[in-house]
Amino acid sequence: MDNIIFERIWKDSNIIELKVMASSEYINVFQNCYVEDVLLENAADKINNYIKNSNEVCYLEFGNKIGNYTPAFSLNILPSDNHGHVKIEVDIEIADNDRRAHRCCFYVSCELGQIERFGQSLVSLISEDEGVKVSLV
Repeated sequence: MDNIIFERIWKDSNIIELKVMASSEYINVFQNCYVEDVLLENAADKINNYIKNSNEVCYLEFGNKIGNYTPAFSLNILPSDNHGHVKIEVDIEIADNDRRAHRCCFYVSCELGQIERFGQSLVSLISEDEGVKVSLV
């Protein structure tokens, strides 16, 4: 089943370690990354704006995909069709080498209501305890 899950591992000041899990019919991947809490707030705002105007693309990047930094990933939420179906392009780093050269890109299918709930729940990763999860499904 297609899904995207963010799990809060720990938080120190304004930095959060997230375990990001994504799955489709073809693949299951996960990655741990570090994000600032303000980035999650901004992502929630961007998703909220996307829901209001779902014929636009909504691009969310967590971390820096270029350079020698901590692992990074992105979600590219494509415009919805007339029935409210949406594809999200997931681009996630595979941490199998020190050059950060391998990435995995695939689509996760969902609906507008799922994206809306996901966006509204993102801020709970900032205020809740370790182990809290935000799931698309």
